[in-house]
Amino acid sequence: KKTVDPKDDSSQKVVQLETAMGAAIECFKGATAIVVPRTRFAPVKKCNDLLLLRSDAYLLENNKPVLNPACGGNAPEMSLDSKKYKLVGALEEATVGGIPSLVRCTKLKVSGLVRMGKGTKFVGDVEIVNNSDEAKFVPA
Repeated sequence: KKTVDPKDDSSQKVVQLETAMGAAIECFKGATAIVVPRTRFAPVKKCNDLLLLRSDAYLLENNKPVLNPACGGNAPEMSLDSKKYKLVGALEEATVGGIPSLVRCTKLKVSGLVRMGKGTKFVGDVEIVNNSDEAKFVPA
């Protein structure tokens, strides 16, 4: 379930239906599907994905994002507070001081409002909880 206006939690609730591309492809004569491994693309559906892609956990090679080999073949598991980081603007505010390092992070869970900077480095499994209404800065 979502709201009609993603910027307004009080707007009318709706159910979004998505049709699988595989079902639609049969409408085109001669069309085929191919499987593209995640090593060839980095999907961005949520702010979790965008933060990860912007971080040093990914590198650009020939204008394509690829997982940094220093991650050991696994991208960090990301979980940003879905109520606080629902829209890109909130992520922009959280990272106004720069994108933190995630290359040595295995799991990052953020609950509440935080601010991070370019010098902030997350290592291993990290959980940050801020129960106040005021954003807290994660130091470098």
